[in-house]
Amino acid sequence: MARAGVTCFDCHRPHEGRVKAVGNALCTQCHTSDVPERFSSADPSGTFDTPAHTHHPEGSAGALCANCHMPERTYMKIDRRRDHSFVIPRPDLSEMYGAPNACTSCHNGRTYKWASQILDKWFGAGWRKRPTIAHAFAAAAKNNDAAIEALRTLVGDGKQAGIVEGSAIAEMGRLAGTDVAADVKAAAESPDSLVRLGAAEAAANLPPQYRLYAIGGLVSDDVRAVRVAAARALGATQSLDFLGDRRRDFDRAVADLKTYVQANADVAETQSGYGTFLLEQGRPEEAEKALCQAIQLDPALAGARINLAELYRATGEGGKSEQTYAEAVAADPDRADLRYGHGLSLVRQKAIEEAIGELKTAVRLNPGNARYRTTAAIALDSVGRMEDAFALFDPALADGATDPDLLGTAIQIGLKLRRYGETLRFAEALARLQPDNPQIAELVRQLQAMGRDGK
Repeated sequence: MARAGVTCFDCHRPHEGRVKAVGNALCTQCHTSDVPERFSSADPSGTFDTPAHTHHPEGSAGALCANCHMPERTYMKIDRRRDHSFVIPRPDLSEMYGAPNACTSCHNGRTYKWASQILDKWFGAGWRKRPTIAHAFAAAAKNNDAAIEALRTLVGDGKQAGIVEGSAIAEMGRLAGTDVAADVKAAAESPDSLVRLGAAEAAANLPPQYRLYAIGGLVSDDVRAVRVAAARALGATQSLDFLGDRRRDFDRAVADLKTYVQANADVAETQSGYGTFLLEQGRPEEAEKALCQAIQLDPALAGARINLAELYRATGEGGKSEQTYAEAVAADPDRADLRYGHGLSLVRQKAIEEAIGELKTAVRLNPGNARYRTTAAIALDSVGRMEDAFALFDPALADGATDPDLLGTAIQIGLKLRRYGETLRFAEALARLQPDNPQIAELVRQLQAMGRDGK
């Protein structure tokens, strides 16, 4: 809608706090049988306000455009308002990913499959093939490396909204780090400020030595949000190597960040982010104060507790770090990253059995995370529980595995147990990832010679 030139004032009266028309009359200002001249290039014309399109009786809740294309959602936990993404209902995506859809929001008790079958009857199967960003972002949410190419396609599409491209580059940075440094640099040069903002956020996941290369110019960006995000990312770069105006730009961006924090001092996420920045700047006492303030503002904010625990770890206060993780787990026991962080904290405290329990819980909560699975297996192997460790590596995992550390750990433990047939599958998977590695190729040949039955 926005890319077609629609503005807020096309629907809303700016001084009265209400929309310009009631019901479908609001939408049919533009979505009529004749193309409005102003939107001729987008062509919103058609006959929509009829049962032939809505498949619901005229005057019913299901016949209202907004109920299907702008369903009510709850934002910020308390703010119930209509979704302004203006999308068609996609219960097929609900089946795949659990995403909400308007159909089952109204038809309580009905299944996603039921809703999809109804749409098939109405419109045929073509609606399922409509382009969607959901597949790429759902794969990214599962930390699937295959998502990187799909996200890269979104960033380079040119037809996506800035918030989509910016979110995609930010996810690429989180997933791939150094491997997407060039992508981040290219995004940082986008004319769209939301894409540049995504690039600054992505840079925070690059190794410090790559950040200046990727987003150094963003500290002087015209948009304050971009400057602030760039300052946060570059704040972890111990050797800033700024020269002349570039260094002054960074200092001004930091001043913008401080102003932003002061204006949003009652927002837990703001305090948490600022605390992390202060820690990276080598100011642990101020960082601790900000993170504790974040937790006080929102005790359920897991990120602040994780950052505080890591602050204590970095400053040599292992006992406090473990205690903070334990409190975070108690507040939100179903967060896999919390259970994983707590497990690592317990390892540092030499409480290995308790650590193994937390690491295995992290795997159960997020079975697709290769790092969690690998770490849990290493911990089990370290106390002689090799069978339990190898049990974490179902041979079926090898077929789609893309993490060399996971495959390497499975191979090491499988060889120690002399489970050669199962180990071969992991070795073959690693050979596919590293086709030019002669040692892996030789290992595959040896395991094949031993026979797939392990004898």
